Amino acid sequence: MNPLDLIFPKDLYCVSCGRPLPPLKDGGYALCERCASEIMWVTGRRCAKCGRPLADENPGELCRDCASGAEHAYRKGYACAVYSGRAAELVRGMKYRGKAWRADAIASLMAARYFADADPETGELPCYDYILWAPMNAGKKAVRGYDQAELLASGFAKRTGIPCLKNALKRARDTDVMSSLSADERRQNLADAFEVRCDMIGAIEGGRLLLVDDVYTTGSTASACAGTLLAAGAEYIDIFVFATGADARAVGRAV
Repeated sequence: MNPLDLIFPKDLYCVSCGRPLPPLKDGGYALCERCASEIMWVTGRRCAKCGRPLADENPGELCRDCASGAEHAYRKGYACAVYSGRAAELVRGMKYRGKAWRADAIASLMAARYFADADPETGELPCYDYILWAPMNAGKKAVRGYDQAELLASGFAKRTGIPCLKNALKRARDTDVMSSLSADERRQNLADAFEVRCDMIGAIEGGRLLLVDDVYTTGSTASACAGTLLAAGAEYIDIFVFATGADARAVGRAV
């Protein structure tokens, strides 16, 4: 047991706002009812490609980004929430304010969503051989002290029982900061940015893989990783993120 758990029991406070919570049976982090109600969960109609919620005024099966002709190397995407409000605050705290422990709570929410997507008739779940993540730039990881995508992948694997293939992907080169780049600029920035470690190629070949990340914006990072994995012989790659951008002009609501 972590000695800090005796002083600050992690299951007694909301992982987002810090309000007291009743003890949790599984000992994991959780959200209070108010914070959970402030998250715009991805429900109802979703993009058949990336998994983001479709706008009410969009009658198609694809979000406007995917329908615009952008090609993605991954097969299918899943998401838990829209990247806004409380969900965005959860992610930003994890990534930029040193709250690495939030990754465990977010991973538990992602795992719950994974199990909720079981086939209603057969109970079958999407089948994957391994979980992976897109590795962070080494310099940025050294400054931050952790890679939040790695923490999410580990927590997700622990809860779903899908093995986590650690360090299968590595950065082949440094890339520019993505936040100010357009979708096309992001794709160019990430071209040949990842590679598969030589000692992992045997595990990748023929593999049905799930790439875990915190946020989906344009899909550039996911697609770059998926393309690298497909070139190494993977059968297919799906993506699973906690938060995603909304469909253009989508009007959502917290549930």
